[in-house]
This record gives sequence, structure tokens and C-alpha cells, in this order.
Amino acid sequence: MTFADITIVPVLSDRKAVYLAFSRRMAEIYREHGATRIVDYWQAGPSASPDDFHAEGVSYSPGELQGLASVAGASHRESVVVTITEWPSKAVRDRGTAAATQDPCILATLQEDPVFDGRRLVAESFEIALSLPDES
Repeated sequence: MTFADITIVPVLSDRKAVYLAFSRRMAEIYREHGATRIVDYWQAGPSASPDDFHAEGVSYSPGELQGLASVAGASHRESVVVTITEWPSKAVRDRGTAAATQDPCILATLQEDPVFDGRRLVAESFEIALSLPDES
């Protein structure tokens, strides 16, 4: 069963190109270790309103629903990046992640200026429960 790691991290909005270059390098390494697909989603402007995602007539008090920017602790100068890394199975993911985190190219990034604050990264692993086919 397909497995996915999902991370959410705030990144300074004016560092988008730097982040994406870093992410591309990391994605290539994870692909070498078994990841089948890696997608970065960059926040498209200011945080969305709860009204954007709920039926007409449903209302919430201010602050009642949190957006991802709030969950990730993003400031007004930051955008949220959601990354989904897909693996063919949990077993491949476990082996691939263990290998990638020991890869010399990944370890070398510890000596670089950080592209984001890793202490603010939100992450979890998921089994894919529903995936509709692409109809394009």
C-alpha cells in the first residue's frame, strides 16, 4: 500500500527560490532511496478564510478554525510549504528514510546556512486511504 510522509514548514516568503533549490536537492536523494513522488505545495497568498472551505450559511467565530499557517506558527513574512513524499510501501519508506538520513549529501546540509527552522517543522506519516484516478 502506498505510504506518504507529509511535512509542513514555514519559510520566509522572499526565500522561495532558495527553498525550492534545496528541496530539489533533497528530493533527488530521497528518490535515490525509494521515494516515488515528491511534491512541494507553496502557500498561495494570505491564509484562506474558513468560508473558502465550508458550505454557505456555515459560520465560525474568528479564530475558531485554524489554517496551516497558524498550525505551523508562520509569521506574516512567511509562507507555508506542504511537502508530500510518496513511497510504494511503509517498508520501503522505513528503509529509504533511514538510508537518506545517513546519506553524505544530506549530512553535508547540516554545515549549510539553514533554509528554514527545522524546529518548526510539522511532520507525520500516512497510509493513503483514498486516491481517485487523475481524470485529465
